[in-house]
Formats: sequence, C-alpha cells, structure tokens
Amino acid sequence: MRLSRLKSHIHVFSLVSVLAGVLLIVPFIATFTEAFGGDLSAWNHIREHLLYDTIINTIILVGFVALFSSAIGFYSAYVVERYSFKGRTFFKWGLMLPLALPSYIAAYVYADMLSYTGTVTRFLNGFGVNHGLNVMTLPGAIFIFTFTLFPYAYMLTRASIARQDASVLESATLLNAGPLRTLFKITLPLARPALVAGTFLVVLETLNDYGVVSYFNVRVFSFAIFDAWFRLGDTLAAIRLSYYLLGLVFILIMIERLLRGRRAYTSTSYRPIRRTTLSSHAKRWVPLSLSLIMALGFFIPVLQLLYYAWLTIAGGLSVEILYISLNAISIALVTTVITVAIALMIVNFNRGKASLFKRAILRLTTLGYAIPGAVIAIAVMLFFIDIDRFSAPYREGPTLFLTASLLMLGFAYVLRFMAIAFGSLESAYAKTGEKYTEVSYTLGRSRLYTLLFVDVPLIKGGLISAAIIVFIDIFKELPLTLILRPTNYDTLATMAHRYAREEMIQEASMPSLIMIAIASVLVYLLTHRVKKGRVENAR
Repeated sequence: MRLSRLKSHIHVFSLVSVLAGVLLIVPFIATFTEAFGGDLSAWNHIREHLLYDTIINTIILVGFVALFSSAIGFYSAYVVERYSFKGRTFFKWGLMLPLALPSYIAAYVYADMLSYTGTVTRFLNGFGVNHGLNVMTLPGAIFIFTFTLFPYAYMLTRASIARQDASVLESATLLNAGPLRTLFKITLPLARPALVAGTFLVVLETLNDYGVVSYFNVRVFSFAIFDAWFRLGDTLAAIRLSYYLLGLVFILIMIERLLRGRRAYTSTSYRPIRRTTLSSHAKRWVPLSLSLIMALGFFIPVLQLLYYAWLTIAGGLSVEILYISLNAISIALVTTVITVAIALMIVNFNRGKASLFKRAILRLTTLGYAIPGAVIAIAVMLFFIDIDRFSAPYREGPTLFLTASLLMLGFAYVLRFMAIAFGSLESAYAKTGEKYTEVSYTLGRSRLYTLLFVDVPLIKGGLISAAIIVFIDIFKELPLTLILRPTNYDTLATMAHRYAREEMIQEASMPSLIMIAIASVLVYLLTHRVKKGRVENAR
C-alpha cells in the first residue's frame, strides 16, 4: 500500500523539482564549508576598519531608494489608474521603459554629463552657471537606483489599484470622506501589499547591483565583496562579507512580510472604478510630472547615448559588437528557456494538496532572487571548483573543466532568476484553476501530455510574460557575468562596463543602445497584447 502511494507521488514534476531544489541549494552548502579556517588577516582588517561603513552605507542606500521609488511608483500608478488625461495611454506603458535601461548604464551617462567637460556642464557654463553637482556619490547612487528601478513598484501597484472595487470608493463617498481621506484610508491600504512587494523587488535589485556602486566608488556590500575577492585576492573575506549581506537580506524579507501581512484584500464582487477627469490645473502638472519621471529614468540617458553614438558613428558597427550581441542574445535565450521549463515543472509539482515537503522544495528553488548576484557568484564558483576537483581523476583534460565555462554561467542565471519565472507562471495558473487539469487526468492522460496540450495553451500569456521578464533580467545582468564568464567571453553588459571602466563612455554607447533597444521592444511586448492584428493595451 505504501509502495503504491509512493509511486503515485513520483512523477516527472516531482523528480525535476526535487533535483532542481538539491542542485540549487548545494552551492550554498559548499560555500558554508569554506567560511571557516584559512588566513584571517584580510578579514580582520575589513572587520575593524571597513565593515561598519559598509553596513551604514548599505542601509542608507537601501532605505532611501525604497522610500523614493515607492513614492514615485505609487504616485504614478494612482494617477494613471484613477484619472483620465491626455497621454494617459502612453504613460501607462511608457513608465515601464526604465526597466529596459540598466542602472549601471544610467550611472555612466549621468556621471559623464555632469563631469567637468560634460554636456550639462558645458551647456550651463554658456549661461555663466556652475552647477557644482557631483553625481558620483551615495546620494547620486540613490538618484540612479530610484529612477531606474521604480517601475517594479509602479507595475505591481498599478495592477492592484486597477483591481480595486468601485463599491468601496462609493461607500467612502456616501460617508462624506474627501479625496485625500479616501486615498490614505482606502486606496493606499488596499494597495499596500502590492506596493510593499514591488518596493522589495527594488531593494533586491539595489543590493544586487555592482556596476553603479563600483563606478561611483560607494562602499556597500556588493562592492566590498568584489573588492575583497579581486583586489585583495581573499575568498574567505568575500564569503564572510556574503554572510553579512545574506543576514541583511533575510532581515529585509522579515520586514517585508510584516509590512505586507497576511491580508488578502479581496472582494467577492468586482466592478471597475470609473476614472475621473483631472481639474484644469492638474491637467497641466500631472502629465508634466510623469514626463519628468520618464525623462530622468529613461529619455535623458538614452538621448545622450544617441549623441555619443553619433559622435562615434564613423567606426560603424564592428564585427566585435555583432559577435558580442550574438553572445548576449544566445545565452539569455537558452537560459530563459531552461529556467521557464524548470519553473513550469515546479509550479505543477506545487499544485494540488499542499504539504511541508512541497513548501520546502519551493523555498529552495525560488531562493535565488533574494540572494544578491555577488553571493551567488561565489557559491556557484566554489561549487563548480569542487566538482572539477572531484571528477579530475576520472577524466582527461584540464583540472578546471567546468569552472569558468558557459555551463557554470548558465547555472548561475537559472539559480538567480528561477523565482521570477515561478511567480509569473503561478499567477497564470491561479487564473485558470485546476479543473481542466483534473479532467485530463480523469480521462487517463499522462501528466506530461496534460501539461503540453491542456495547461500550456491555457497559460500561454503567462509563459510569454515569464520568458520576457527572465530574458530581460539575464540580458542586462552584470555581477554574475563579470565573475563567472569564460575567458575572453563578453556580453553587451560586460562590454559597456569595460568601456566605462576605461573612461571610454562614448564607445560604450553602441553596446548600451543595442541592449536598451532590444529590452525596450520586449517591455513593449510585455505591456501589450496582439489580437486579430490589432495591438491592444494589456490590462
């Protein structure tokens, strides 16, 4: 009896999920074993002289970025969903465009524009104005992260506000609640879980960044980990810094859960809210404010990059750029397919009756996105070094065969972005329910047949959305790629970073623009649906 019950639980979904969970957690176990012993001189120096500043800078950076991005994200989502005004349709999806601009690219451009010989400086000098601004500081990093990452908060908050029931606001009106009281007592509390979740994504992306903080020389944890590993050559110090960063991440996770709470904020009925017309005064400043947000987060850096590209157009599109573009697209495409396929298996394994084992596997496989790229890079590299050392006596060739290979880089991508694919697919499945799947099982169809011919057609939109989001994130990923890429292997992100590090900002424009153009097209596809040859805004 127990054997037959065990066999019923062993299927393709459970096997893939368990294997993925084991493979994705083992690297961190291997890292833990490396954290003890060895020469502690570098670590003692960091702990005594640098650790305090690193912690304080990280907390300040994360705190202010979370505050400003959530404020901008909520304001943008609120006016777009609650009011009708000229250009609303454009702003609705256009406010997502900063996601196509990597934060480190914006940092390179703004730093050059505001430098002594930069575009803005020369323009203001023509009017006798000396701005005296230095963006390459901690406040400058806060500015860059706020205006390039706020779309995470905007996206989730707008979806939440769009689903709020009109009857709730009508009840508030009947009780003589004014617009401001309704906003702060009803709209904001109802949207709070989505706003907190979106802001948490902003925080995770901020902690993951290396390009901005290294270029601005802001000592936060991601910068400190790279510095300990590459400048000091001390893996032990980098690992111990990683554990401090992990501790901070888990504290933030607990804060996020406390802020979001267990409230569902759902309604048995749903009637969409009718948008109101803005006052004559607001009709001018609302579009102006949204335009300013989009300009700072996307259009100003992109226009400056286009100017740089025009200055260097004589060189044309080199074979190197085309080859590197192919590198970036191909590895992002392959790892996206693998990530979404595994996430699809895990979602199906997690359906049905809940159990402690299922929850454990889910936690293991979706842990990666909460862990910054520098930490994942260390864990994956040490894991692959151990594999190579163990397998060396049983094969021919170099000792480090898998280490610093595309396989290692792809594995790290899958580990980090599995949670994103899982979240999109789980949301898609939640809309379809389980009745069609259960009918297919009742008719004697296998799990794999049901997945391919019943589930996939039903969640096709969710699959496409998951693939687009994962592809964009992999396509512009910098920390993992810098550490784990094979020798002489570049992507558009690492190429732009290399030029910027060598103060060749104009030469960095072409790889940056190619990356932004591809990501912008994908963002547009993500926010729209194509039906019957007519492009319609995706709700």
